Amino acid sequence: MQAVTIKLFFGFLFVFLVWTLYVENEITSRSRNSDNIDDLLESATRLERLLEFERKKIQELTEDVKQIRARKKSGHLTMEEMVSPELKHWKEPIPVLVFSCNRAQAVRDHVQKLIKYRPSKEQFPIIVTQDCDNENVKIEVQKFGDQVQYIKHLAGDKANITIPPSHRQFTAYYRIARHYKLALNHVFVDKGYSSVIITEDDLDIAPDFFSYFSNTRYLLENDERLWCVTAWNDNGKLENIDVNAADKLYRSDFFAGLGWMMSSKTWHELEPIWPVGFWDDWMRDPLRRKDRQCIRPEVSRTGMMAYGKEGASKGQFFSKHLAKIKVNDKYTDFAKINLDYLLPGNFEKKTHFEVMKQAVEMGIDDVAAFVLLPENKGKSVRIIYDENVDYIRKADKLHVMHDFKAGVPRTAFDGIVTCFINGVRIYLVPDKTKVPGYNPDWAVPPAFGE
Repeated sequence: MQAVTIKLFFGFLFVFLVWTLYVENEITSRSRNSDNIDDLLESATRLERLLEFERKKIQELTEDVKQIRARKKSGHLTMEEMVSPELKHWKEPIPVLVFSCNRAQAVRDHVQKLIKYRPSKEQFPIIVTQDCDNENVKIEVQKFGDQVQYIKHLAGDKANITIPPSHRQFTAYYRIARHYKLALNHVFVDKGYSSVIITEDDLDIAPDFFSYFSNTRYLLENDERLWCVTAWNDNGKLENIDVNAADKLYRSDFFAGLGWMMSSKTWHELEPIWPVGFWDDWMRDPLRRKDRQCIRPEVSRTGMMAYGKEGASKGQFFSKHLAKIKVNDKYTDFAKINLDYLLPGNFEKKTHFEVMKQAVEMGIDDVAAFVLLPENKGKSVRIIYDENVDYIRKADKLHVMHDFKAGVPRTAFDGIVTCFINGVRIYLVPDKTKVPGYNPDWAVPPAFGE
């Protein structure tokens, strides 16, 4: 892109210099021989041809610029047109913002992991933000000395938070939403950082946690349809993932959280309308998401420690799903991987080929038998679903999470949910004639439980 702009500049400069030299030459010629009309006409003709040639070149370069801009916006870029390696290497600091309240041991264990794995204190400053008046949390954080920054807000139980009478049992969610707004304003407004990685004190992290985030940061900068990078795979249980594909990443319409990164641009959009409670479900609402997506991994870069049972959700999904999420234990150097396949147009094309061209369509009962045969390892299949109950039943048979948020199944991309069982790649795919898009009214009937 920059090279094309430079070409345009020098093209205009060349024409200007030619014209200047011509004028000076003709003034000199006229003074020497004002009667030489034929020479003047011949020179003028040559100059007209030259100017026409340069005009066409400039027009062609201008069209190239327009096409590249359009293709960049859609994600349809050739290898030569991809984001330059210099821009992929994110040089600005990315702070890790750790949310804490009253779990002193959880904070200690979480921050110890962050310090152990981070490559640079300057590149990844750790900021622990505390909401509750728990002295033990403060003491544990201060033991890390200058390795960690500590900020304390007025405790939520002392703040004047208005909670609807019908939501008294959800008071913790209102306090958390307030805490998020205060802490994120500290990072983006007070400190002026351009991005942040958000974690909570009950999360475990992978050895390549920082490699993952630092090397996906350029995607947030160059892709308007992307608004977060998450370390979490909601269907990341060992039985549902390919542990040998730890470098495999996806786009997803589902906002997962649980170790995620966003830019200051996104925060400045959300901050003026930030909700008083239930901030994560609020972000999943179509009015906020605006069809934007997140990057998520095949193998999670965060996991849930045992402290997660003590959180605001009272351990919802903990034993059945959250505690079973596999945390990647091998280091992947994402700096050595070309992640441009995650740009929107590229990923859509790649996904369509893998799902509709490579995968074989089967019924859910046939797949159950198919994955048991050793000769089918390495193959892929797709299973069609046509409404929410149909999806739930098929997801249950595959042991993936079957619930929806604003009508979006967990991990879904364009309605497609993928898992990996016994060496076979499986895609749950919506019947577009019956499920043309996400339906916010989709929910899990009580009969199906969690």
